[in-house]
Amino acid sequence: MNSLSRSANPAPGIFWAAVSVLCWGTLFPAVSFLLKRGNVDCYTMAQCRFLAAGILMLAMIAVRERRAPWQNLLPRDFFHLIIQSVFAAAMSGLLFFGQSFGIPVVNASMLEAEAPILIFLLSIVILREKPSLLQTLGLLLGFAGSMLVLKAVNSRGIAITSISSGDAMVFAGAVSWALYTVLARNTIRKIGGLRYTAWSVLFAGIWILLFQLAANFPRRYPVEIPDLAATLYLGLVPTALAFFAWNNAQHYISAGLLGISGYFTPMLTALLGWLCFGEKVTFFQISGMFLVVGAALIEPEIAALLRRKK
Repeated sequence: MNSLSRSANPAPGIFWAAVSVLCWGTLFPAVSFLLKRGNVDCYTMAQCRFLAAGILMLAMIAVRERRAPWQNLLPRDFFHLIIQSVFAAAMSGLLFFGQSFGIPVVNASMLEAEAPILIFLLSIVILREKPSLLQTLGLLLGFAGSMLVLKAVNSRGIAITSISSGDAMVFAGAVSWALYTVLARNTIRKIGGLRYTAWSVLFAGIWILLFQLAANFPRRYPVEIPDLAATLYLGLVPTALAFFAWNNAQHYISAGLLGISGYFTPMLTALLGWLCFGEKVTFFQISGMFLVVGAALIEPEIAALLRRKK
């Protein structure tokens, strides 16, 4: 793999990828809590979480660096930020749009299984990364494991029995997330992970607002304290911290390895559902978790790191 896509020490990148997975693992419980209350619609929730994350991160940059967060950014940088943020907004919007077609939960969750493979493929096409055989095998194992964890495959066979327009929207969302990840790489290396994340999520929130206005969708903003608290949490943890950790990891590890780390998100979500809500974890899900862990362990960058530590 080329030198631009792999650091001599991938440990920081693996750490930041793990942080992003931990943060995104808490996304589903918080979103479920907010939407079940029925006071905030899904698009406004997405808009608020992105805008809150962007504003808070830009304020933090201004305080830490004691200068305006737009200083030293060229018009070309803002052009890249605005265009690339479209894909972050589209990922969220297309997922909700796909769910509005009434597709089953297992179909909607396929975004988490599809995105790592798409990131892997786009990193080869766009970034010219050269994956090894072990990395490719790890990706396939991770995909198989995530299908079990997401209950897309169970004791009765494949749970997805039909494909509809909603599934196409979910797949388009996965493509959007993969494009956001891969296209961000060069911009992140130029302006830094924190600054990139702050501006890109802010613009993503603006794009979602523009979409709501163009589609004439209702906008129900959080007003009650539980709704405000849940929305603030979404902005801080599964958005600001998760996106920063995900983007910052690109300084140290390949896009392929970063994609494989995405398979841990559904695994963590299932474990949190079991611990916090008493949801049943099946034998097939546990088997899938072992496959995901095994996929990570045979990944060349992680395997090399473990050998050095040993």
